[in-house]
Amino acid sequence: MSGRLRGNPVAPTSRWMAAARARESGREDRLFYDPLAADLAGPEGFAWLDRMETASRPGGPGLYAVIRTRFFDDFLLDACERSGVRQVVLAAAGMDTRAFRLDWPPQTRFFEMDLPEVLEAKDRVIESSGIEERCGRRTVAVDLEKEDWPEALLASGYDAQRPSAWLVEGLVLYLGGADVRGLLGKIGALATSGSLLGLDVMNRNLLLSPGAWPQMAALARRGARGRFGTNDPEALLAHHGWTADVTQPGEEGANFGRWAGPVFPRRLPGLPRSFLVRARRSGAPEPSR
Repeated sequence: MSGRLRGNPVAPTSRWMAAARARESGREDRLFYDPLAADLAGPEGFAWLDRMETASRPGGPGLYAVIRTRFFDDFLLDACERSGVRQVVLAAAGMDTRAFRLDWPPQTRFFEMDLPEVLEAKDRVIESSGIEERCGRRTVAVDLEKEDWPEALLASGYDAQRPSAWLVEGLVLYLGGADVRGLLGKIGALATSGSLLGLDVMNRNLLLSPGAWPQMAALARRGARGRFGTNDPEALLAHHGWTADVTQPGEEGANFGRWAGPVFPRRLPGLPRSFLVRARRSGAPEPSR
């Protein structure tokens, strides 16, 4: 069983994401199966998931985590199978187990970037499980907010001249605006034409919505305050040289027969929303203003 994660307050959020995957894995109608999730979550992850569910509407963060996981499972596999990508990069990989539970094409290189203590805690669970990776997994111990992480990624074998698929999952909510733009700028510098990017992002209305206050307050009490949101993810990605396709959980392609709540069209203003983004590298970023 993994120990507690200390230091960066956002790192433990990966525990309750693992708890959500573990509970999903026990369902007969599961959208995926993650044999490592329960051990990676540990008691801390399940306790935090319970608190987050209590602080939100029924089926809130747990269901969102499940939909998001399946959505980006499909995105990454499609990038490899249909687009021929053989480099996958997870920024803030946390307790992600896609390297072990998905069927990757041969010669796929899978880079996991996160804090050293996060990767070490995960690797202890993986080693004790005996489960083998299904791709060429490489871990890159970095702090995405503070370090020159592109240099470390390149040193681990990433080839910036070849197309890649990137996933930034469960991270940008907790960053400041300058940090989000800096992260996207560095990813863009490493992603050649034909590369793909997936990320999830909330809109500003969700951060300010009274209905979301209990959940946001629960995160803030644990030091993981929600900070960043955008009402126009297409423009955010276009500024950094990506053409984005944006889906709300519950819409076609992000429902999977499980999202029961209403999904309101984006033309209706002022509503809290979450976005699942798939983007393709489209060219040079716009000049900084």
